[in-house]
Amino acid sequence: SSRFSPHVVPPPAHGLHPSGIPHPTIVSPIVKQEPPQPSSSPAGTSKSPVAVKKEEEKKPHIKKPLNAFMLYMKEMRAKVVAECTLKESAAINQILGRRWHSLSREEQAKYYELARKERQLHSQLYPTWSARDNY
Repeated sequence: SSRFSPHVVPPPAHGLHPSGIPHPTIVSPIVKQEPPQPSSSPAGTSKSPVAVKKEEEKKPHIKKPLNAFMLYMKEMRAKVVAECTLKESAAINQILGRRWHSLSREEQAKYYELARKERQLHSQLYPTWSARDNY
C-alpha cells in the first residue's frame, strides 16, 4: 500500500538498491592491475614484494593497552555470562556497558588507574610503538 501509483515509480533495476546505488555484494569486483615492476633496481637495493611481506610477518603484532572500560569488561564478562542465559556477545556487551555507566566515579576510578598503569607499562616495554604500526 504505497502512496504512489505503480506506474509513477519505476521498478528498481536488477542488482541496484531502490536508491539506484549498486549493492556491494552484487557489483562484480574490479581486479586492480598494477604495472609490472622491474626485477631489480640499478643499485640492487630494492627488495621484492614477497621479501617485504615476509619481514612484516616476522614483526610481532603489538596490541594497544586496554582502556578502563575494556579492563572492566575483561574482569566482569565471566560474571555476567554466569548470571545471564544470554550467550550472544553483543547482548553481553550491552549489559556490561549499562553496568559500567551505573558505576560511581569512585568505582570507575579503580579501572582508570589500572588503565593508566597499563599504558605506562606498555610505553616502557615498547618505547617506539605507535598505534599506526598496526595499520
